[in-house]
Amino acid sequence: MTSRLAGDVVGGRYRLAAELGSGGFGRVWRARDLTLDVDVAIKELQLPPGMPETGRAERLARATREARNAARLRKHDGIIAIHDVVIDDGLPWIVMELVDGCSLDEHVKQHGPLPVGRAIAVAVALLTAIGAAHREGVVHRDIKPANVMLDENGKVLLTDFGTAIHSTDTALTATGMFIGSAEYTAPERLRGSDGLPAGDLFSLGVTLYQAVEGVSPFRRDTQEATLAAVLLEEAPAPRRTGPLTQLITRLLDKDPGRRPTVDEALAMAGDIAGEQPATTVRVRRDTKILPIQSKKWPPVGVAAPMVFMSAIAVLTALGVAGLPDPGGTWEQFEKYGNYDAVLGVAVMIAAVADVVLVGLVCASFARFLPANVGKIVTAVVGVAGLVFGCGATAFAFHGAGEILGNAMELSGRESAEAPLALISIVVLVAVGSAWSSQRPDRRETIRGRTRS
Repeated sequence: MTSRLAGDVVGGRYRLAAELGSGGFGRVWRARDLTLDVDVAIKELQLPPGMPETGRAERLARATREARNAARLRKHDGIIAIHDVVIDDGLPWIVMELVDGCSLDEHVKQHGPLPVGRAIAVAVALLTAIGAAHREGVVHRDIKPANVMLDENGKVLLTDFGTAIHSTDTALTATGMFIGSAEYTAPERLRGSDGLPAGDLFSLGVTLYQAVEGVSPFRRDTQEATLAAVLLEEAPAPRRTGPLTQLITRLLDKDPGRRPTVDEALAMAGDIAGEQPATTVRVRRDTKILPIQSKKWPPVGVAAPMVFMSAIAVLTALGVAGLPDPGGTWEQFEKYGNYDAVLGVAVMIAAVADVVLVGLVCASFARFLPANVGKIVTAVVGVAGLVFGCGATAFAFHGAGEILGNAMELSGRESAEAPLALISIVVLVAVGSAWSSQRPDRRETIRGRTRS
């Protein structure tokens, strides 16, 4: 067996152009079909030198099985199409559809987690592909972000059926040998119940969790710890999944009997999609993923956070103007008690409430940190947000008083009343916008608790 290089011709027909990726069992190349004059992807099976004959035979059988199972599904749009299998230098090469794009795993690493709208579209596409495979008697057994492709036209494609089994297949692995990716593998598979369709649904749940959260829920530092996490631990509570939370939570149920079927999961995803603005994932040839911009901004998804950030920016700017200390404006608040005790108390309560409300809202945004940063970092960020919000608002009263007093030639009392009214309005806008932007997450959490 010789090492292949770009420019080599495989099977007398396919000229290798460039390596697209590699894994434990081989490499995938971009190649040119010299007969049809089109580009294809071609998977090269690699056998390590000195591999025992039993291991060699097993890998050859797995490659043959991958081609056979994928060929059964070639008519389905959501599954990578197999075009040909050729034998070269005694090894099978699988010729398949070329996808100009990137894997879901690559996209998350390069561009960050998917927005919920895109993740819903990915979920529907993958559930459709998984359902098609199961109807043909094929269980994939290795669904993960690296095996989900996003092409330049927005299609979502399931690939790599190297570990898939058909209902008529016999076991290929030796006793004690595990094939697959542990962190995406269903608990029942780790316990020995192999080939169950429900296992693909668990793997899909892990894939969707990682797509939206940006981290794999069961990945640990060692293989043993990862296996233990899949078997014994629950996934960390998701922070970004929004309306997808209930579906992902059910897919990640340790008991396969309690997971939804493909049809039930599709119905759940369809209901969610019906509530979301339509989005399409586009992938350019440089693999950058772009959404089609909506002509109308969703009021909660975009407008509320923007209004909140604008309000915080105003408070921060006024706070800077009020440095180095709150100064005379707060002294004027205290003097209100000299005129009217009840009015003085009301003014101080309003001013202090403004300070505390902004501090709490800024602190609450620590909940949007990635789940893997840890409780200590989250607590520190929360405290920092509280201090910043309270401080900025406290200083903002004096800054607004100075600006308005100088601009409008106000008296001492008027220069306290005006900033109190202005800051109170800004605070109410900020708190209302923050509440609106988080309202869908709370509603989904309540709905999930009611159903569970």
